[in-house]
Amino acid sequence: MNDVIRRTAGVGVELGVATALAGALVLGQHTVAHAAQTTTFQLPLMKLTQTFGVPSHFNVYLTATVGERPGITTFGVANPSPFGGGSIFDSHARIYWSNSTTGASGVVDVADRETAPRPCDCAPAPVPVFTGAGDIVALAQAGGFAINISAGLGTFTAV
Repeated sequence: MNDVIRRTAGVGVELGVATALAGALVLGQHTVAHAAQTTTFQLPLMKLTQTFGVPSHFNVYLTATVGERPGITTFGVANPSPFGGGSIFDSHARIYWSNSTTGASGVVDVADRETAPRPCDCAPAPVPVFTGAGDIVALAQAGGFAINISAGLGTFTAV
């Protein structure tokens, strides 16, 4: 009788350990962090702007970073325009985004000009937006005092 109890207890312990391991694997899948992924818009924003009255043509390569936090897309600029000399010359890209998976949409302004003369770490700050998870389409147009030549376009998947 004691032998039967020991065998039953041994099977119960083995079954409990196997169940715990399987549960940890299944639950662990939900807590695995996704690595952040940055996508540069497939088409750059082309705009005409000025610095102290001198016109300049710029191609602005916008970026979208996903995966840092669930449902958050961080819009930024890969190649900011040079400092314009003052806040009156600051410009931005206006990004119209749409999540085709959820139907959510919105607009965000992202500074696209350096914030001070060189040498400095003066890139414009990226802007986080709750887009939700899904397939995102983003269209960028010139904002501020700039003139839009051609809109920028980016598509990516947010997690």
